[in-house]
Amino acid sequence: MYSLSFDIETEEFLRIEQVLLFAGAVSVTQTLGNCDVFDEPSLSEIAKWSTCRIIALFNTRPESDFALSQVREAFRVGKLKQDELSDTDWSKSWRKEWSPQTFAETLCICPSWCRPPDNPSHLVVIDPGQAFGTGSHETTSLCLNWLGQNLSRLEDAHVIDYGSGSGILGISAIKLGAAYVTGVELDADAIVVSRDNAMGNGVERKIAFVDRVAPDVENVADILIANILLKPILELEPIFHRLLKFDGVLLLSGILTSQVDQVVSTYSERFSINLAQTDGDWALLRAVCLS
Repeated sequence: MYSLSFDIETEEFLRIEQVLLFAGAVSVTQTLGNCDVFDEPSLSEIAKWSTCRIIALFNTRPESDFALSQVREAFRVGKLKQDELSDTDWSKSWRKEWSPQTFAETLCICPSWCRPPDNPSHLVVIDPGQAFGTGSHETTSLCLNWLGQNLSRLEDAHVIDYGSGSGILGISAIKLGAAYVTGVELDADAIVVSRDNAMGNGVERKIAFVDRVAPDVENVADILIANILLKPILELEPIFHRLLKFDGVLLLSGILTSQVDQVVSTYSERFSINLAQTDGDWALLRAVCLS
């Protein structure tokens, strides 16, 4: 495990977070601001960090090196440091930070070393740190909450999870009633992890992970989920339209609220699209295929 830490201006956090996650970070932590953020709420001006420290964790040295080059190229940072963490240091600091999470009062995401709540309606066991997708990031939790709130739409559905990462969304969809899931993921290591996660959750016969969708495949998905980044979301509109059935549902996550109008403009010709949910600065868009 490798860590990358540095100081930045706080207003850059959301932008640099996306860069780090794209480079393969399994976690991004914002800490050690330059003032106390816990002022009394009655004050007219609440203190906010103008600078903060970022700590990003990576499974491999090449991922950490790539992130380091991207940060140096695109941002002004201070006190930049790259470290290798021993397995002992990592496991001690890592596992104690995680606990079971519940979404939409029906879906529990639980690390393998934690005891889940008694009799959860739907349980998915995912260990953090293997590939992106544990439920802790707002973009993933927005998707999980929507799935848990729309069980009737999931029933017997074919779901495509585009940018599947750890497989958490696809596995959750199966647990919640989907008939079959296709996970599309460019990262070969993530595909290995997602297949292991599917087996660990007993859904391997209902889910397949691939690195691409054949160009002649069309009108197959009842639901397509894309928890990725803005640029590929904008570029993939024709492919998503081709893969979805008429009246199929498209969920777009990984989008900042400030980027919603741009996505809506791109998708509005062939989709009926609207803002479904927000979590902080992150947005989930729901679109219905019109043709």
